[in-house]
Amino acid sequence: MKVDPALKDPQAVRAALIELYETELDLEPGNLVAIDIAAAMPARAAQLDAVVKREAQMIPGGNRAGMMVLHPGIAQARTNRTSAAGHLAKIRGEGEGPKRGHNVRDAVGARWGNRA
Repeated sequence: MKVDPALKDPQAVRAALIELYETELDLEPGNLVAIDIAAAMPARAAQLDAVVKREAQMIPGGNRAGMMVLHPGIAQARTNRTSAAGHLAKIRGEGEGPKRGHNVRDAVGARWGNRA
């Protein structure tokens, strides 16, 4: 199972992330907070993708009249996805200390063969 990259609703992204991670980990409250923070980022990236699709990848701008520049929504969407991945990579299962549980990347990779 993968989270649909076209989901624009943060609550739908959150639900999909929780379902994905709970297949391998018992999530602690701190993990849920990380998911809450991260869920808004891919949702916003999907919204930006829709704007870029509507307005085109190259738009008029720059410091010369008629100069075409890359749509700023492309870079912002990439940044949002990278930030979300950083938050989600810190999720760990139940336990104590820095080595508690195992990293969610390892858990998802074990279940889905690194296809997630």
